[in-house]
Amino acid sequence: SGTVFVPEPGVTYGTDVVPPAAVRPDAATLAALDAAIPPQPRHVAVLLAGNRVAKQVGSAAEPFDLADGVDAVRTIAAAAGVEITVSQTQRAALHPGRAGLVTADGVEVGYVGELLPSVSADADLPGRVIVAELDLDRLLGAAGTRVVAASLSGYPAATQDVSLVVDASVPAGDVRAAFAEGAGALLESVRLVDDYRGTGVPEGAKSLTFSLRFRADDRTLTAAEATEAKLAGVAATAARYGATLRE
Repeated sequence: SGTVFVPEPGVTYGTDVVPPAAVRPDAATLAALDAAIPPQPRHVAVLLAGNRVAKQVGSAAEPFDLADGVDAVRTIAAAAGVEITVSQTQRAALHPGRAGLVTADGVEVGYVGELLPSVSADADLPGRVIVAELDLDRLLGAAGTRVVAASLSGYPAATQDVSLVVDASVPAGDVRAAFAEGAGALLESVRLVDDYRGTGVPEGAKSLTFSLRFRADDRTLTAAEATEAKLAGVAATAARYGATLRE
């Protein structure tokens, strides 16, 4: 039989500048060597599969969902001292309507979303699978030189939920930002826990449910104070996006 030769194209990295082993390279040579190294950005990835809460007596298991993925990227960003924005996007392999673009100061730093069922099945991953990836170098580049830790309050938090009905085209991240701005300093956290479209919600609209946590540094909040802050957040989303409370 004959010999088969199959050439394969590829990419090479390097430089023709090879300094003598016994002599320290000068600045120009070191710069040439550094320039020959391809970019190697640091990334951090997240994969959530299975149940956030296991099945218990009297209650069903709670699987991970997109809100958990968004929480994960916000936690990573907070550790870096960076405020991020998550807005709706489309991305290959991710479920339409369940994919988010992550930006910091207007610069794309990653994505978060739910894998298409076909992609999960091809990878032998069970059920709904949430993935995220952040460019750590870009994320850290958006951080200041100092990260200031938030003060810890010794007073208990007041928790409430709110469900807002908005046009389906309005990104949940934008609604969240408007609510947080309106609710003011007493709002410690706002977390998206449900994005519902179906019976009871007008055609072309969606219901966004947020879990809210309020806290003051100098006193225990009353339920009335927390509710007042919540309604201020609702008013802000109503003014900006025409949001209404879902009863």
